[in-house]
Amino acid sequence: MKIKGTMILLLTVAVILLLVPGSLVFGQQKMKLDEYKVQLAETQKQETDATAKIATLTAENEGLKKQINEIQAKIDATWAEIYAAVGTDKAGVDAYRADLNDIGAKLDALMALSPEELLKSKDEVADLEKRLQELKASKIANLTEMQDKIAALEANLAALSTKLEGINDKYTVIKGDYLWKIAKKPDIYNDPYQWIRIFCVNRDNIKNADLIYPEQVLTIQRTLAKNEYLVRKGDDLKKIAGSVLGDPAKWTKIYESNKDVISNPKLLYPWQVLSVPKE
Repeated sequence: MKIKGTMILLLTVAVILLLVPGSLVFGQQKMKLDEYKVQLAETQKQETDATAKIATLTAENEGLKKQINEIQAKIDATWAEIYAAVGTDKAGVDAYRADLNDIGAKLDALMALSPEELLKSKDEVADLEKRLQELKASKIANLTEMQDKIAALEANLAALSTKLEGINDKYTVIKGDYLWKIAKKPDIYNDPYQWIRIFCVNRDNIKNADLIYPEQVLTIQRTLAKNEYLVRKGDDLKKIAGSVLGDPAKWTKIYESNKDVISNPKLLYPWQVLSVPKE
C-alpha cells in the first residue's frame, strides 16, 4: 500500500512538472502579444499623425506655390510696364546691357596697355566714349542698373583720359637722371632697356649717352615716323634692309645713315631707332 501511494505521488509530481513549463511559455507568449499590440497601436498612431502632417504640409506647399506664382505674375507685369516705358522689351534690355559690358571690357584692356600702346589707341578711346554717349541717349539708360553701369564706365573713361594726358612726348631731365633711369619710369617706357631708344631719338641733343644734364628736354618717342625702324631682337642690317628696302644687299645704306648710333655694323641692339634712307 505504501509503494502504491509513493507511485501515485511520483506520478502527480511528474504531471505537475509537465504542466508548469507549458504554463510559463503560455504566460510569456501572452506577455509578448500584449506588448506587440501596444507597439502596433503606437505605430498606427504615428502613421496616422504623419499622414495628417503630410497632408497639412502639402496644402501649405500648394499655398506657397500659389503665392509665388502670384508674386511672379506681379513682377512680370511690373517689368512689362517698365519695358513699355523705355520703349523696348527684355531682349532689348539684355542687348543694351551686353553693349555696356562690351565697352567695359574694352576699357579694361586699354587701361592695361603701355603708355606707347595707349597713345596709339587714342582713336579707340574716343570711339568708345562716343559709343557710350549714344547709349546714354536711349531711354533704357534710365533703368537703375544701367545708370550704375554707365557711371562706372564714365569713371573708367575719365581715368583713361587722365592717363593719356600724363603720357608726355617730352621729358625734362632732373638732377640725378640718367637714360636707364628715365626709360624705366612708368610714364615713359617702364623698361630700362629702352634707354637706347631715347638716345637714338635725341641723337642731335645727346652726344654721349652717359652724359645728360638737368633742364635738358628730351623727346620721348611714342610712334615711329615713316622713315624710321625700331630694331627688334634678332635683327641685323641685312634683314632690316630686306624688310624696308626690299634688298638685303642695301644694308650699307642703312649703316651709312646711322653711323652715329651704330658703332659696329655687325652689332645691333633691340630698341635702337634707325633712320631709313630714301630710295
